[in-house]
Amino acid sequence: MEYKLSYKRKLPHFQPQDGILFLTFRVDFPIPSKYLAAYNEYKEKLRIISEKNQDKEKKAVYKKKLFAYTDDLYMDCSSSIDLTDAKVGRIVFDKILSMQDEYYHLYLFTLMSNHVHILLKPSKKEGKAIPVGEILRLIKGSTARSINQLLGMTGMLWHREYYDHWVRSQRELFNIFEYIRNNPVKAGLVSDASDWSWTWINPDYC
Repeated sequence: MEYKLSYKRKLPHFQPQDGILFLTFRVDFPIPSKYLAAYNEYKEKLRIISEKNQDKEKKAVYKKKLFAYTDDLYMDCSSSIDLTDAKVGRIVFDKILSMQDEYYHLYLFTLMSNHVHILLKPSKKEGKAIPVGEILRLIKGSTARSINQLLGMTGMLWHREYYDHWVRSQRELFNIFEYIRNNPVKAGLVSDASDWSWTWINPDYC
């Protein structure tokens, strides 16, 4: 896969050469119509507000609000597999760690029941950043095969699209770091972030 600064599928994707990126990808599950309707209504509301406001920083805030809404929505959806199941989770957890250094510098990641949050900086190959699409293709492809084999399943495991966000400042880096670390607490899975066994934090940032 060739590196591109930006491209678009269902969502726009932007990857600066030396950028730190916040990534979220999920299991391929259907979103109930009642949730999808509420999401589209909220998205349209933010779009109207955003069009009236030309301030770039405030536009970025609207995008973050939409992502946070989507992240909360995921927790209300059920999927065919649970990524926090011991055997399933270990496959995904170990695959992400195995690509550290060769494909990216990893800050932290956490597994939720049906989606994954990662904060990383892609490595370079032949002077160019390794495309995020390539990184996720390797993670998804390998883990899908292993999990399907484990559970005796066939077919698509991961949703094709993913969310990415370029981290623009040290302050934003800290805020996203804390967002990922505390996501299990926000979801009511644990009372303290350190109790969630499916979060890995680079020792350099502990």
